[in-house]
Parts: sequence; C-alpha cells; structure tokens
Amino acid sequence: MRKHLQFGRWLAMVSHPYCTFNTLAGRLPDRTPIELTRISLSSSRSGWGWTFDFELADPGQLSLLKPTAAGPRQFEVVLNGYTWTGIVESFQKQREFADGGVRCSGRSRTALLAAPYAPARVKVANEARSMAQLVAEELVDTGFTSHYETVDWTVPPGAWFYDGSAPLDAISALAEASGAVVQSALHVRASYPVSPWLWRDTQPDHVLQEDIVLTESLQMRSAPLYDAVVVTGELAGKGVTCKVRKAGEAGQLFAQQVSNPLINVAAAGAERGRNVLCDRGEQAAVDLTVPLFPRPLKPGEVGAIMPLDLVEVVGAEGTWHGQCDSLRIEVVIDQQAVVIEQTVTLERHYTDAD
Repeated sequence: MRKHLQFGRWLAMVSHPYCTFNTLAGRLPDRTPIELTRISLSSSRSGWGWTFDFELADPGQLSLLKPTAAGPRQFEVVLNGYTWTGIVESFQKQREFADGGVRCSGRSRTALLAAPYAPARVKVANEARSMAQLVAEELVDTGFTSHYETVDWTVPPGAWFYDGSAPLDAISALAEASGAVVQSALHVRASYPVSPWLWRDTQPDHVLQEDIVLTESLQMRSAPLYDAVVVTGELAGKGVTCKVRKAGEAGQLFAQQVSNPLINVAAAGAERGRNVLCDRGEQAAVDLTVPLFPRPLKPGEVGAIMPLDLVEVVGAEGTWHGQCDSLRIEVVIDQQAVVIEQTVTLERHYTDAD
C-alpha cells in the first residue's frame, strides 16, 4: 500500500541510515489536514522566496486548496522541524494516472507583495529617510515586516522615487543599491554577507562532513581577477563617485562600472563595490545532496542549508568553504519510508578562499 504525507499530524519513519524524518503541515489558517504523495521546494540567492510543488494523494482534496474571493489559499509545511508557508497558485490534473493525481504549485506568501496580487504604486520620497526606513515604509498596512541586515545610510529627499512598482519590486530595487538581495521573510542581506577572502577565518553556519554526502557534482566557472571597480550615484548634486579597491591589491583591473541613484554616501558605494569584487577569480558551483536532519541536531548532522549560509566542508582531501547559492528539498515517499533530502549548490572560490 502506498504511503502518504499527512498534512496535520506527525509521521516518523526510519528512512535513511543517518536519521528519522518527520513531516507536518496543513492549510492555513485552520491547518486542515491534506494528504500528499510528493513535495519539493526550492529557493536561491537571487530569489525573494520559495517555490513549491506537490501532489495530492486524494484528488478530492483539491477543493480545499482552490482560491476564494479573498485570494489564493495559504498553506504551511513543516519538515524535520523547519517551517515554510506559501500560497497555492496553480494546479494540474494528471489524468494519465489511474488514480487521477493532482499536482499543485505555488510560492512563498511574500508573493502577495508582487504582481498580480499587489497593485503597482507611484512614490516620491520628499523627506530624508534611511534605507531601512524606506524598506519598512513599503510594507505599511500589508501585514508583513522587513529585516534590514546590511549597510544602512540616509537617502536625501527626491532620490528615491518610482512609477508603477509593487512593494516587492520597490524593496528589491532598494536592496540592489548596495549589492544586497531580498531573501525569504523579507530579509534584506548583502549578496555576499562575508567576502570570500575572509571565509577561512569566519565561523561557518554549517560544518558538513563529506561522509554524509549522497551525491556530488561540480561545474567550473572563471571570472577575471578584478581588484577595483568604480561605483557612482546618478543624481546631480546628490550622488557620489567611489573607486573601490580590494585591500592589499594594486587596483588596476577594473570591473564594469556600476551606478545607482541611491549611492549618495561613500559607505553605500564601498558596499556595492565590495559585492562586485567578491564575484571574481576561479570558482565552481558544487552540488551536494545530503539528508535534511531533524531538529535538534546531533553532532555531525546538518540542518537546512539556506541561501547565503556559509558552509565548511570537511573531507578526506581537506577542508574547503562555500556560500550557499541555492537549495532544493525533495520529499520522496515509497512503500517503506519517507525520505527528505536537500540538494545545496555551494559557490566555491579557489582564488580567494580554498
């Protein structure tokens, strides 16, 4: 008999030689149980949220997830103690299957701040505001809150304006000024929270032992060894121009100049330039598939490796570091077990790190 994921109560099954897997979820806000046969979710450094894809065990439960006059249905997924929320945006009936399977997909709840759910707006900031304040103002009366976690500075009146942007588009534009990205739950963070040349001396978010890796693949990438970049503001009388150079180097090989109307102080230009110079030299995208271990973690286990996390990989050939660029989590159900695995893509830097 085929096993199902039961949204609404725990399933605990020994499904891998390393750990036990648990799942819990439901339709929000009432957490009505929904049975699934498969679920996958993914996110990346450049994405502001998660994408979801799952199959219903009982096609009749599709009625529980169809949109209403209030908008799309919301749901919650808990995998081994990690929680995600999202909205159901589409479904597909797969009649080729004997049991008439239904496949649903959606994105994080933050999608409600983007088209087609949020209206486009027009704005001109006529008073001086910090970057964190400008981000927070985009979320007034939306029910969402922001977490500004990168360089902050005061933007002069008239420098921040837009015509026809939804809140999420506006926040993404604000983040871009300093080379930051918008992460799930509206965290505005530097694209490189730690520069690659400092990775070896920084406490990692995760220590991953190679003996738990199930699959591994690698794709090389080479970029010029830039050591300088010019960053400039675009507004006359308000912008600044900065030559940003990597410390300890000559500053003679320039990356392409970047500009933004919000670059009006040197700290903003320096942070934008630092993020540009982090993407240089010999690199590789390393895909590692490992179990998603349940909380609380035991020694040698790793939890969910989120985009922008710094990972230390320990193996027989030595130790190296990489920043998480993307994460995909797959829940697979067979007759014996429920298996939850995560495939993380780590950005490894050979020139500036190890």
